[in-house]
Amino acid sequence: MKFAFVKYGIGVSVLALACSGMAAAQTTSAAATDTTEQDQAGTVTGVVASTDKIDAKEQKADPGDVIVTGTRIVRPNMTSNAPITTIDSTFLKERGLARVEDALAQLPQVTPMLGLQGQRWDSGSAPVGLRSLGGGRTLTLLNGQRMDNDVNIIPGALIERIDIMTGGASAVYGSDAIAGVVNFILKRKFNGIAFDGEVSGYNHNNNNPLLAGLAKDAGYTYPRGTYLGGGNYFASLAAGKNLLDDKVNISAFATYKKADPIQFRNIDTTNCPLLMFDPNNYEAGNVKWTCAGTVYNPYNYFYAGGENLTNARDGSRSFRPYTTADEVRIQSIDSIQRRSETVNAGGFLTADLPAGMRLSGSFLYSKIVERGFNSIDGGMYTPGSPVNCDNPFLGAQQAQVICGAAAGSTALSDPIALSLFRPGMIMNFRNSTDDWRGALNLAGMIVDKIRFELSYQQTRSIYNGMADHQWVPDQAERLGRGLQVRNVGGVPTCLSKIDGSDPTCQPIDAFSSNTSISDAVYNWLTDVGGRRQQNDLQVINGVVSGTLEDYGIKSPWAGNGIGFAVTGEYRKYRNQSTGYGAWSNFTTFDGRTTVKELGGEIDIPLIEDRPFFKELSVNGGYRISDYDVYDYLVHSWKAEASWAPIDGLRFRGSYNRAVRVGVKERLEGENRYPNTPMLDLCAPPRATTDTTNGAKPRQRYTFDQCSIGMTRAQYDALTNYTGCDSQGFCPTTLVNGGNSALQPERSRSKTLGVVFQPRGIPGLAATVDWYDIDIEGAFEWTRIGMAFTQCYDNKVDFFCQFYQRDPQNGRLLVADARYNNSGYTRTRGIDFSTTYNLDPKRLGIAEDIGTFNLNFNGTLTTKFEKQFAPGNTPWECLGYFGFTCRDPMPRWRHVAGVNWQLPWIKGGFGFTWRHIGGTTNSKLSSNPVLAARPDEIYKVALRIPAYNYFDFNSNVTLVKGIDVRFNVQNLFDKDPPLIGTDTNFSSDSYFNTYPTYYTVRGRTLRVGISARF
Repeated sequence: MKFAFVKYGIGVSVLALACSGMAAAQTTSAAATDTTEQDQAGTVTGVVASTDKIDAKEQKADPGDVIVTGTRIVRPNMTSNAPITTIDSTFLKERGLARVEDALAQLPQVTPMLGLQGQRWDSGSAPVGLRSLGGGRTLTLLNGQRMDNDVNIIPGALIERIDIMTGGASAVYGSDAIAGVVNFILKRKFNGIAFDGEVSGYNHNNNNPLLAGLAKDAGYTYPRGTYLGGGNYFASLAAGKNLLDDKVNISAFATYKKADPIQFRNIDTTNCPLLMFDPNNYEAGNVKWTCAGTVYNPYNYFYAGGENLTNARDGSRSFRPYTTADEVRIQSIDSIQRRSETVNAGGFLTADLPAGMRLSGSFLYSKIVERGFNSIDGGMYTPGSPVNCDNPFLGAQQAQVICGAAAGSTALSDPIALSLFRPGMIMNFRNSTDDWRGALNLAGMIVDKIRFELSYQQTRSIYNGMADHQWVPDQAERLGRGLQVRNVGGVPTCLSKIDGSDPTCQPIDAFSSNTSISDAVYNWLTDVGGRRQQNDLQVINGVVSGTLEDYGIKSPWAGNGIGFAVTGEYRKYRNQSTGYGAWSNFTTFDGRTTVKELGGEIDIPLIEDRPFFKELSVNGGYRISDYDVYDYLVHSWKAEASWAPIDGLRFRGSYNRAVRVGVKERLEGENRYPNTPMLDLCAPPRATTDTTNGAKPRQRYTFDQCSIGMTRAQYDALTNYTGCDSQGFCPTTLVNGGNSALQPERSRSKTLGVVFQPRGIPGLAATVDWYDIDIEGAFEWTRIGMAFTQCYDNKVDFFCQFYQRDPQNGRLLVADARYNNSGYTRTRGIDFSTTYNLDPKRLGIAEDIGTFNLNFNGTLTTKFEKQFAPGNTPWECLGYFGFTCRDPMPRWRHVAGVNWQLPWIKGGFGFTWRHIGGTTNSKLSSNPVLAARPDEIYKVALRIPAYNYFDFNSNVTLVKGIDVRFNVQNLFDKDPPLIGTDTNFSSDSYFNTYPTYYTVRGRTLRVGISARF
């Protein structure tokens, strides 16, 4: 493993740390590009570890292809005042070129991503997030230009390096750069042919005795022995040619990758979806492990005549009291890893023009197709529908219970509730994403040391998703119509078909244990659902930048002149979406917005090469953004400083005011989901006689408790309402999606750091950087699950707006879970990085035993606090996992490695140590937002201990231009910590753990080859 913490001159990115000792560590990466990329004056290819300055003559000679991260100013030997981590192609090869997201996720500054792990129909994208602040607050760049935050379009084999700058950067790049910037720099010029290929798979020993016993108790199958599968296959071919005396280069590439599926039943730790309670006594709390699955009652469930009922077991058409003893649990069939195929292709053009100008262009295309299937066993539910009392499916006793004296007549009964089950059903889904991106760039020198750059880019992303066997939006209404049936010539026929109001209606026989839902009925109650989403972006950008020492504009105590950059940018967004079939409730929308921006930066070297002032410089930036949706301008700015008292020691600091304008969150339409159960104890919970599992009906709140959100007349009108279940969940319309009223969220980002590179210890370099990010008016989707308790229990007015009631009868009509501007999010911590390139010969060892590279990258998070709404109690998730805190948030993460370059062959091997700090169940926090209720008990999953993973990598050059490599991740096949679903069904874990942090698929075995001709 190799990290690059280096300082670049012109042509490459501004980085965190100048480290001449890293040169040996970067040999592999740099050498790999020498045979395929054109060397040219002033343009540096590969990852470089030189602190040498590039003089003004070189800068004048080469105006183009300058890719700088964190600033638009191009200055020889410039260093960054904000922490930037760079990883090179060698780091990616050791972790798989096919899955860039998996490699990035190992860095402690990066929030881990699920990637291909997932079973949901809408999974598939791979956004990068920094500092646990969400992907929407991280700006991703491709060769310095804005892109959608999805790494699937990035061809892994063409990545030259990845720059990761944490902290605000809106003054340079505009909206979204709140948590930081991730800049993917691709190799764009080839003179020859380059091939990369990989094959990998997962290996796991299924030997967990706890899970084997639980599966046996549940009657489930259980995997035994060694699993080997889930193959990933990757191939990339790139070729290029220099033309016209090397003034023109044309290059092209194509990449293919494929992933085979892994099912729950393949791995012992996922085979039995875990519950952390006894399903026969869930009131006891989180006290034991049991197997989950789909629970259903083969005799159906009814609420009629004030009782919870089910059908007789003997098939007679009669009711008996409902009992959970009838319930059956069946094993889930789901995916740990989805089947996936991806194709990337594209081309690059670079041409040196007269007058010292350079034209470059690129076109990238990506198509990813993912397939999978999920268990969707469960009940179709209607909260209250009348039944005609002459329904031919009703037995005499059933008709008496439902209709009383009207039994046998044509009258309609009072509404009854029904849950109808059809087990063993599978949802098949297919997702595809097509991305393309075209860009043109023209750069040149205006005068000495002052350059211009003009660029245009256009991107388009089209997502199509579909799944079968989906509940239709009006399923509850259809189910109700299917219960109203009359004999017509001896044929049971829906009343709605008789009167013509619904000719498609299918009669439903739910009243006997000897009948099940027919295919015709099931197909009428379900449908294929699909959704299409298209995002378009156009960007026009112009930059004039340079340094002014040749014009005498400089500090009298410095040799370098003032540097500057002036930027103008225009962006146009368009977001479109539509749903069809079962997903027609996805609102069709077509939203557009534009922004015009003007920005500037200045860098002033104040003192250079003086006693105690080897370097002292300050720089700043300001950006004004004019969005067509706001009647005011949006401002962002930065101020930075750097002081190096002596060679090898530098102090740096920065302050950024960054913004995020939620374009997608504003333009997205509203999605409505009718008949969604939501907690509303201001309505009366339904009485129940069923206490076989320890469940007790909840009590209705008093008017005093409900008065904050409703009137006395509304409260009284709800008294006779019977639509809620015994736990107080009532059918309503859940609304989520975009909110056109969103205002920009703003952040303050501060960093202070030191860079240490002692001359007395060659090859050693270290950095320590403190960061503090404070986001105000943070917009997130509404935590609708906490809305009721926060409004009616804690009297927080902000949450009451999300419960919208009928003004007459007080019934809950809408639960509004759209994005909104909430309270604040604050995070703080310290980054540590060290690298030591050791040549034992420097220690007096005469025998050549090779060289060693030791590196370390760790983050200590000291604060992560949120206040969801003004007036709401803030909560601190640092050191906790689960429930409101969701994924674990360890205080400490690090990745460390040692690599040995052998002297006897061209190659070597290394080991990596990944550490994830321990966390505690958030229900054990004393914070009232996080803490468990007095009646909640948590014994099974109190804490996740610190986890350590170890990886191995090796590489060797067979012949010149052909390298092979082998690596193993999770070398010791460490099982993940077990986390299941709790009594509130809200643990937010997947696959019985948190797969973003802990390995689910066992150890990874990977073999790769690279060839250059």
